[in-house]
Amino acid sequence: MTGVPREALVDRQGRPLKKLSFEQRVQLRKQYTARIPRWRRPLVGYLFSVPLIVLAWGGNALLSLALGRSDANFLSAFLLLPVLFVALFWGVGSSVVTVLFSALLLHMMQFRENGSNMLDWQSAIQVLPFVVAGLTIALITALRERERLKALAAEQELQEYAEELEVINHKLEDANQLKDRFMSIASHELKTPITTIRGQAQLALRRLEKMRELSPEMKGMKQALERVNDQTQRLTSLVEELLDVSSLRAGKVELRKRCCDLAEVCREVIEDQQLLSERPIELVLPEQPIKVLIDKDRLAQVLVNLVSNALKYSAEGSPVELGLKREEHSPASALIWVKDHGKGIAPDQLTRIFEAFYRDPDAQASSAKGLGLGLAISKEIVDRHNGRIWCESEPGHGSTFFVRLPL
Repeated sequence: MTGVPREALVDRQGRPLKKLSFEQRVQLRKQYTARIPRWRRPLVGYLFSVPLIVLAWGGNALLSLALGRSDANFLSAFLLLPVLFVALFWGVGSSVVTVLFSALLLHMMQFRENGSNMLDWQSAIQVLPFVVAGLTIALITALRERERLKALAAEQELQEYAEELEVINHKLEDANQLKDRFMSIASHELKTPITTIRGQAQLALRRLEKMRELSPEMKGMKQALERVNDQTQRLTSLVEELLDVSSLRAGKVELRKRCCDLAEVCREVIEDQQLLSERPIELVLPEQPIKVLIDKDRLAQVLVNLVSNALKYSAEGSPVELGLKREEHSPASALIWVKDHGKGIAPDQLTRIFEAFYRDPDAQASSAKGLGLGLAISKEIVDRHNGRIWCESEPGHGSTFFVRLPL
């Protein structure tokens, strides 16, 4: 038993075709028929074919009288008009019936004129060109109907896919909400024991610092407590980031917007980061203040994330720049940028770096730590300010992060 060729099971793009069962084809035909007005149903076409043929015959007779020649015969040309008309409005079945009735009328006219037997094949073969022309019209009509059915099948299939996608989308939304709730609950549950551990470690460190002399064992204990304090501090910041991203996504964070000078916000962030990193940071500010309606603390959080990332992923001696300028094009906006001279980011990673928990492969291979939440939080905050954040980078030449805020 030979198999069905692969070409018969795929479309022109190589995608597999969906096979329809007999019941599905019948249902599809019913849907196609239901969309057609009643006056265009096939039965109406069968009934109209006879009067249309009579009208064509009458038109031929009138033309012969008008020309004054009884031997003039244009009946075959006139009879193609009912075939075309029926094919256009009532489809292939009615057009085939019209062709057969018209051919019978032509044959009757010819054997009457020639005085030959109606069963004479020489008289009947003269009708063949008309039959071929009529059936060609019917074939074209059949192809048109087939394309309409295929379009209807494709529409039905797309509707099924749309319903499936809607169900999947609802499931994904539910899963995403469940994930956010889990993150929020887990973060709250983690914060309490971490705070307790850190507090006890700091208390023990303060007691050890009050002691004048420490034995080697006590010195080792002090180093261990310092390590516990550092790691619990890191865990606290990670938990706070988890709480931030879950709260921002759930819309639980209310922005406290007020009119602030962006230059002053940038200046405060740079001062803090220089003290923490002990590295110089270039600051480029305009001469005139730029007043914007913002949540100062949240925007400072965005700038801290961007500046700390620039310091983290660039060499010790390489410069980092934070700049601000006013853009006068309509609508007016303020543009902030943070530029570093690190390794840069690959072009295919630029659209993904703002996703939660995503880290660039180079960052994963490096010693830099983090969950990949800083840029996701920054994007949520900027979006809540009706702004835009993006990155431009060239591997080997550093990266520049931009934040545009409407004025």
